[in-house]
Amino acid sequence: MSNDFNPYNVSNQFEPVSASQNGRPVADLGKRFLGALVDGIAGLVLMVPGYAMMIIGSVNNPDDPGPLAFVGMGLLLLGGLALLGLQIYLLATRSQTVGKYVMKTQIVDFQTREPAGFLYTFVLRLFVNGLIGGIPCVGLLYTIVDICYIFREDRRCIHDLIASTVVVDIS
Repeated sequence: MSNDFNPYNVSNQFEPVSASQNGRPVADLGKRFLGALVDGIAGLVLMVPGYAMMIIGSVNNPDDPGPLAFVGMGLLLLGGLALLGLQIYLLATRSQTVGKYVMKTQIVDFQTREPAGFLYTFVLRLFVNGLIGGIPCVGLLYTIVDICYIFREDRRCIHDLIASTVVVDIS
């Protein structure tokens, strides 16, 4: 038998992706973790002021929150929208989130190693994955399994498999 590529051979389709044609190695666990941590901190920075004002406005009378609580809700909403807008912009233009930008990693197409577009980075990786993760009872289990997939040899989580993407180191 020859050594030709066989599309039906699973081992040919999912070879470990330690480096790509463009010389970009797959991002290691540390960079992926720190990127997710930076994304979480960005969310905290933009949304904690609103939460704090809501709590302060509701402390004296939880049944009848004062105007400060409503201002806090507005700030919370604005912070969440600002973060969502920033993440969508970065994903659409750079195939990165805030955390990936800081950690110098990028979401790329698994086959071509070109930056993945908006459909793959936002719609498939984040939105569809979030919908699955939001299913009552099953969503939490799915999210845990999704995260644990990062320990595979190719470092691709379930959301990477859904979108046919991989996160690479661009530093």
